[in-house]
Amino acid sequence: MPLRLALNRTCAPQLPLTDFLALAVAAGAQAVEIRNDIEGREFADGTPAAEVRARVDGAGLAIASVNALQRFNDWSPARAVEAERIIAYAAALGAPGVVLCPVHDPGHGWSEAESARNLRTALQNLRPILMDHGMIGYVEPLGMRGSTLTRQDVAVAAVSDVDGWDVYQLCFDTFQYYRCGDSAVFPDRIGLVHISGIPRADLAPGDLNEPDRGLVFLDDRVGNIGQLRALRAAGYDGFVSMEPFSPSVQSDPQLAARLRASLDFVAAASGAGQ
Repeated sequence: MPLRLALNRTCAPQLPLTDFLALAVAAGAQAVEIRNDIEGREFADGTPAAEVRARVDGAGLAIASVNALQRFNDWSPARAVEAERIIAYAAALGAPGVVLCPVHDPGHGWSEAESARNLRTALQNLRPILMDHGMIGYVEPLGMRGSTLTRQDVAVAAVSDVDGWDVYQLCFDTFQYYRCGDSAVFPDRIGLVHISGIPRADLAPGDLNEPDRGLVFLDDRVGNIGQLRALRAAGYDGFVSMEPFSPSVQSDPQLAARLRASLDFVAAASGAGQ
């Protein structure tokens, strides 16, 4: 079965929406991830969801997610208002769900027990909001130092504890998984996959950061291809979304061709024709 390929808005945050959608089509993607945190772009600039949806539909693309509700596990009345706004917008777009990113701050000061409790509190409070809008919450463990949720098994245990698998799935990020040295994978719980490649070899995994994330080619250290092969063998058939943060990728004058080459490489090497 062909890979269902998507582009995250991080591929080209500088482009207007119409140009970004044209880039996705030229690169051979079938879907895009809309972000709510890029100043001056859709969502953040107040563009109505109906207008964004019409442009995406007009380009022949789907929406893989809205990315993201940040600090979702630091629940408060203000976070509830923010969650309602983002989730309602995602529903109006026709997105299947919203990515949920945990607090990642070296100074957060939470103990392991507090992190576990805060995660469950947030999952319990988000559940009815997601249910009301028919949305999925894609819980994304982040592997950087200072993250309050780094590992897949911790997320799975928390969702199970709140009986939340009716509205939650995992967002599996190959880079985050590699960065923190995770080892457990739960293919039947994954609803969205983020990929990005790391060619540089001078830093240990834990020292890598978002700007190091480029496109996936043969020199990738993260092991994207092996991870995708394993996920597909286990039955994963959801979107695989390219999510680079490298400024050199974003400013590449040949970005469309490079993206196309990377997505073609990923599809071929992972055993899936486009």
